[in-house]
Amino acid sequence: MTTANRSGRSALANYRDPIILITFCILGAILGLVLGDKASFLKPIGQIFLNLLFCLIVPLIFFSIAGSIANTKDTGKVGKMIGYTLIIFVLTATISGGLILLVTHFTGVPTTFTAPAAAAQAAGKPVTIADQIVNTLTVGDLPLLISRFHVLPLIILTIFFGICVSMIGEAAKPVVNWMNAMSLVCYKMVAILMKAAPIGLGAYFADLTGTYGIDLLKTYGSAMLVFYTVVFVYFFVFLGFYAWLAAGTWGVKNYFRVILAPALTALGTRSSAATIPLQMEACDKLGVPRDISSVVVSMGATCHMDGACIAVVYSEVLATTLFGHPLAGFDFILALFLGVAASVATSSVPGGGAAGETMIVSVFHLPESAFPILLMVIELFDPGCTLLNSCGDTVVSMLITRIFHGKDWYKKNLNADAAGKEALTYEH
Repeated sequence: MTTANRSGRSALANYRDPIILITFCILGAILGLVLGDKASFLKPIGQIFLNLLFCLIVPLIFFSIAGSIANTKDTGKVGKMIGYTLIIFVLTATISGGLILLVTHFTGVPTTFTAPAAAAQAAGKPVTIADQIVNTLTVGDLPLLISRFHVLPLIILTIFFGICVSMIGEAAKPVVNWMNAMSLVCYKMVAILMKAAPIGLGAYFADLTGTYGIDLLKTYGSAMLVFYTVVFVYFFVFLGFYAWLAAGTWGVKNYFRVILAPALTALGTRSSAATIPLQMEACDKLGVPRDISSVVVSMGATCHMDGACIAVVYSEVLATTLFGHPLAGFDFILALFLGVAASVATSSVPGGGAAGETMIVSVFHLPESAFPILLMVIELFDPGCTLLNSCGDTVVSMLITRIFHGKDWYKKNLNADAAGKEALTYEH
């Protein structure tokens, strides 16, 4: 078997699960269109799956994020590098989220579907901005925190807990080991549960389309057209602009020269982690020092999610419009904040997409029927998300190199000894 054939089969295998999931959802949608209101008998099957997933969200977030933070002990230059890297990650995610908000502001939300008044009424909001801020970021009692309806306060306390465990050091080692073990258990539970996702979501979609009709399917098609147009623009315009900031016209030209292989791998595997070797190789060719690329690219695979931020913010705009409460005023700031938080804070969590959508449903007080709709949206957006998430890591490595080695870093052959790779020569 040739390498090309193996690569083709590997790419197809990586798409197998989403293809199966989308196929079952389409079959469920067709069944719902045929049966109409009679498809409601399938809803309990979908609801059982969702309830099991909801119950796993809280421990999944807590043990994964707290354990990761508690294991961090970086100091000195590496700590400083991580600080700059995280700042750039947050800034680029904010820009990407702002872009999709700007696009939807001028183009509107392309949907022919609106939730019935009874479902939309469930999306009540706090009366004042102050109440909305308090209720979004905090809860008044610990039992309320252990709930999928308060995901953002849970993440905030989880980060605080992880930092404190890390500060204690060796004395808290048993706690760190316990959290790491519990994370593995949660990962396994989610992996097993997601085997039932095609049946669960397929049944739920049969009920949804039986209730709402074909307009729901038209909404997905319109949403994909808008999303992938924005992905295309961000990839060539914004990532190109970041490369220009890092190394001028040389950076733009050579960034797009080396990024093709990582980009195709990201689309083929739908995994930022799978592109790490190719991103490292691209950084080597650009002359980025290995002590920078090894940190930035590895961190980026888990917490640099510009594509995910675009998807989450667009999901917020779409869901709030569908259920009769379009974003207005402070909601835009909240939507952007949640997009960055969901894409960065939950990106390293298996099933992080589900955690992000749960955050949207809870913060904007949407009914439960919004959850499977949003989950399907994220599944359709995932290849584009991975493309931007992973390819952004290389350009951030270039920006960090400029910070530490000056604007002419690409002329200095900083990475000449890295694994025998030859950096691209500077062209006068």
